[in-house]
Amino acid sequence: MKGELNLISRIALMGAGSLGTTLGAFLSKAGYDIILVDAYKAHVDVLNETGAHIIGAIDEVIPVKACYADAMEGTFDLFIYMAKQTYNDVAIPQMLAHSHDKTIIVTCQNGLPEPGVAKYFPKERVMGAPIAWGGIFQGPGCTYLTVAPDKMFCTIGTYTGEHTSQLEEVAKILSAGNAVTVSDNLMGLRWCKLTLNACFSGVSTITGCNFGEIIQDPELMRLVAYIGRECVLTAKAGGVKMEPYHFGGEEYHFEEFYDFPGDDPDMKVITDAAVGYLMPAAPTIASMLQDIKRDLRCEVDGITGAVCDAGDAGGIDTPVNDQLRDMIKKIEAGKMPYERANAKLIKF
Repeated sequence: MKGELNLISRIALMGAGSLGTTLGAFLSKAGYDIILVDAYKAHVDVLNETGAHIIGAIDEVIPVKACYADAMEGTFDLFIYMAKQTYNDVAIPQMLAHSHDKTIIVTCQNGLPEPGVAKYFPKERVMGAPIAWGGIFQGPGCTYLTVAPDKMFCTIGTYTGEHTSQLEEVAKILSAGNAVTVSDNLMGLRWCKLTLNACFSGVSTITGCNFGEIIQDPELMRLVAYIGRECVLTAKAGGVKMEPYHFGGEEYHFEEFYDFPGDDPDMKVITDAAVGYLMPAAPTIASMLQDIKRDLRCEVDGITGAVCDAGDAGGIDTPVNDQLRDMIKKIEAGKMPYERANAKLIKF
């Protein structure tokens, strides 16, 4: 195992949205010196005054420390980066200004964020931790947790693929907020999570449906199947061995049930799997849709767009994801509503 213990003491969580608020609160409760950093003034104020109120799977108020980015002081040993990629141009310079030569960045963002982060930070200090649980932001100081705490988990790996002592240390810290699995195949983990997001977050955003409603709708699940196939084929073309999705002690291999021939997806297998790994988070709606409802920029380019761009680079056609990206951009721009009927407009 390479590297020496980094002895992480000061932690900043950048982006205290629905997931960041929950993870930051759980790490605070575990005794870590962590501050939640966010640009939403009313949210920061309530977090400092009354704590983080987590509802849904639990109902608990947890004291936390929070601040605006321009109020950060000194340097931090670890940044847990949870702001959406749409804010990289603002958040990355803010983290750089409060880093030292051993600061570690672990990005929990959606999509394939590590290359973008590694443009600014030494690649050996960059880690990725795809999150496998959901939340819905309720308003200042409050977030809705869509799964029970014992079902929360993430995976983590280094951008270089090395298994280091720093990786183990960060994994231990994150384990105070959710179960953690360490892997040496970060890109395989990323493509697994990206496939899940492209399928269900994409469909949720254009229809307004939550994940449970999608799973129970055969027409929407057929759309999910075709989105998933393009993801799997694109990952394979890029030389990525996709990792299985873990939930409830089971493994779900997207490469197997989304890589179907012709126009014959096994919808029973695909739907039964989704019931197993995603129905426990049935109330979840896509974070892209949550942002659109709040008149914020959504991260379609980092999710659906990441599949389209990787397909272009690898010579794989992604017509379903291309249509999905264009539709989400129109919804974001206010040129069309999000509604169930939109699914009928996607051709595959």
